[in-house]
Amino acid sequence: MKTLYGLTDKEVLELVGSLGLPKYRAAQLLGWVYQKNALAWEEIKNLPKAALQELSKVTALVSLEPFEEKRSADGSSVKFLFKTRDGHLLESVLISNKDRQTVCVSTQLGCKIRCAFCASGQGGFVRDLTAGEIVEQVARVSRMTGKKITNVVFMGMGEPLDNFDATFKAVHILIEPWGFAFGARRVTVSTSGIVPKILDFVKSVDGRVRLSVSLHSSIEEVRTKLVPINKRYPLKELLSALRKVNQGLKREITFEYTLIAGVNDSDEEAEGVAMLARPLHAKINIIPYNPVAEFDHKAPSPEAAEHFCAHLKKLGLHVTLRQTEGKEIDAACGQLRLDRAQSAERSLNTARDSGLVPRD
Repeated sequence: MKTLYGLTDKEVLELVGSLGLPKYRAAQLLGWVYQKNALAWEEIKNLPKAALQELSKVTALVSLEPFEEKRSADGSSVKFLFKTRDGHLLESVLISNKDRQTVCVSTQLGCKIRCAFCASGQGGFVRDLTAGEIVEQVARVSRMTGKKITNVVFMGMGEPLDNFDATFKAVHILIEPWGFAFGARRVTVSTSGIVPKILDFVKSVDGRVRLSVSLHSSIEEVRTKLVPINKRYPLKELLSALRKVNQGLKREITFEYTLIAGVNDSDEEAEGVAMLARPLHAKINIIPYNPVAEFDHKAPSPEAAEHFCAHLKKLGLHVTLRQTEGKEIDAACGQLRLDRAQSAERSLNTARDSGLVPRD
């Protein structure tokens, strides 16, 4: 059954029409879902109960349910696990910073890209999320925390451009006046570098949303080890596409760079990043590595991170050193979900060993 979250204005209009309801009911439903973030039919007050009953027969309102919530000690970040209707877990994170409340949403269950330092792909790829499952994360985080969300970043589990149609539809719902009505510049879509999809996506959203590219190394061999898709779409091809975005479409680009001790934190790397970023006028976000058990490397020291950023600034780049949010809440992308999945597997194996559950 489809869900109300994830439908566009035209789709909702068709839905109410199919039930013989007046057209103005569509605008009312859109307002309750995307502006007031209703999560239960009984919260919708200005539609007749009979109409809501008819709607509930042909569409569900939501597709997620809260599963777990972990808060950092200082309250600056909250990690959420939500359960999908088919029983899988997905992650979302709220990052609070002064007047900004940013929700980091997932676009897939697991990830096919399998970046070496990311937990999202360690548990394997399950499926794409629907547009409804993507935007519902924003609504639920807002309702559960009581905070007005100001920004949305597509930087959670999964590769957004690998789930192109659902990502585009979700962005559409987030930025349109009948939807969540976010300013387009307050929505950022990140990609590991699926070159054929980058130009398609920028054109499809008229360049209105921000594009962030996971760089992580300026050296071909190192980037391939960290981001395996680099073997398929090497830096030369990626940069060619980004030049078209920057010079042809006149859109800005941000590079995300996870700084890992002894791997990509050298002066040579900084100079290479500068050579790639300067012609694109790209901004650089430096993110100290958030340790994941499956990747045997360490975060750089604060001094090493500051040195790397200072070197980039001397080379003329606009650089921001991001704080690694919520280490104590397993906030590395996909980490909490992976931990819970592994715990469930261990519990099942224990039950099998004890004879409580039959072996396959």
